[in-house]
Amino acid sequence: MQTGMFTSANALGAFQTSLDNTSNNLANVNTTAFKRSVVSFQDLMYAGPPNAQVGTGVKVASVAPLGFAQGTVVGTGRNLDVAINGKGFMLVQLPNGSIQYTRDGALGTDATGRLVTGAGNIVQPPIIIPPNAITTTIASDGTVSVLTSTSPNTPKVLGQIQLASFTNQEGLMSEGGNLYSESVASGPPTVGTPGTGILGTLQSQSLEQSNVDVTSELTNLVTTQQAYTANSKVITTTNQMVTSALSLVT
Repeated sequence: MQTGMFTSANALGAFQTSLDNTSNNLANVNTTAFKRSVVSFQDLMYAGPPNAQVGTGVKVASVAPLGFAQGTVVGTGRNLDVAINGKGFMLVQLPNGSIQYTRDGALGTDATGRLVTGAGNIVQPPIIIPPNAITTTIASDGTVSVLTSTSPNTPKVLGQIQLASFTNQEGLMSEGGNLYSESVASGPPTVGTPGTGILGTLQSQSLEQSNVDVTSELTNLVTTQQAYTANSKVITTTNQMVTSALSLVT
């Protein structure tokens, strides 16, 4: 009886993680370029005599992005907004000097004119927008050019945004803030020009939306809730059986 109670207790912990993950997905339904994550489960080791193996429950194997499926790209009209159509991540430098990766193209400039993300992380390679820029254009291959007050008719090329790809992008480590870092599972990045190889192209004045499907998440929520309730019932029933058994010997 105790085994059954512990098995269901393990399951409650696993299903709570699934509920937390679903809540996080739904909370980020409007987060730019957010990738919904999925909880994977594994059964726990079997116990018991030969030919009578009984499982001891379930555990969470991983919580990881589900395939980095493309979110819907919508126009914003902002010159510095850019969406990635297809595979790839922009490279950004954090204040500590480390390089991480993002698909959040809501860009702006810092006090020195450098192209940065909303959190102030510097797009790599660095591109500086001059203070006399009138219009900034980001081409599909990442080329950034401007028209300035001193040269309003002749575009000046400032640099080119690069993208990184990974052998196993699902192995990237989520760092929060729409950032990912490489891991042993993802392998090292391959950096190149947008539109070359497997890399996607850039779409200016646009942003990629979250790929969270609200209907799918609500379905997962109901399924997980039912499983949670069922295992709670097993614990209650097991406790009643133990109480009944103890009453017979007292």
